[in-house]
Amino acid sequence: MARRPRDNDDDVSLFPFLSIIASVIGVLTMMIATLALAQMDTKDVELIEEYESAARNVADAETAVAELQKIINDRVGPDAATLRDDLSKNEKELTQLLKEMAEIQQKLKEQEKVKIVIPKLDPAQRESVASMAGELKALEEEIAQMEKELSEREEASQSKVSILPSGSGVNFTPHFVECAAGAIVMHTMNPPKLIRAADMVNDKDFLALLEEVANGTDDSVVFLIRSDGLSTYYAARKLCTDREIRNGKLPVVGGGRIDLSHFAKKK
Repeated sequence: MARRPRDNDDDVSLFPFLSIIASVIGVLTMMIATLALAQMDTKDVELIEEYESAARNVADAETAVAELQKIINDRVGPDAATLRDDLSKNEKELTQLLKEMAEIQQKLKEQEKVKIVIPKLDPAQRESVASMAGELKALEEEIAQMEKELSEREEASQSKVSILPSGSGVNFTPHFVECAAGAIVMHTMNPPKLIRAADMVNDKDFLALLEEVANGTDDSVVFLIRSDGLSTYYAARKLCTDREIRNGKLPVVGGGRIDLSHFAKKK
């Protein structure tokens, strides 16, 4: 049997050497990486982390807002959309008003820049304080005089005009009707009733008076004629004559109140 050849004792294995080299390279790489990480700016890292945290918070807040909005829409219903539309319209109107206000303020600023030129007057044409005071005193005296005259006129207008029974034609029962401008006053009523001339034909109280006089034996309508009531008297007298109602007339001088107390005493 042949003998097995003997291994060469001079061969050298390189595997352990390569392993050592690879291990050293790995250790150096780890050291270099550690040194690089140690030399990095920690503030930038913190900012990055804060930014990522804020971004996550914003995303969570948007999600919560969306959920709340959904809940509001579900509970409020269509009114929420209407409210949003109204708010949008109000916002647009407010924007327009602010724009108009800005334009007005701009115009006011432009007007403030315009200089107002006051014309100079001749000193001889200017009124002195003394002359103005004199005119004021004269006007006050004139006003006082006018007020006095007005008071006297009012007192005269409030004075009484007495109607006196006289003559042979007093043996009758008078029913006094005052004739003024555009109206009559029935002194047979208390208080006296004012009737427009155009309403005499249809007024129940006046027609009742005419009927009473027509049915009476000694009754008569006595028209008290004011200076401005002649046309009214003609219209009232025509109503009496058309119905064959006894009537007479007495002129009233002045503008005071009519006093019929003497007829009341005679009765």
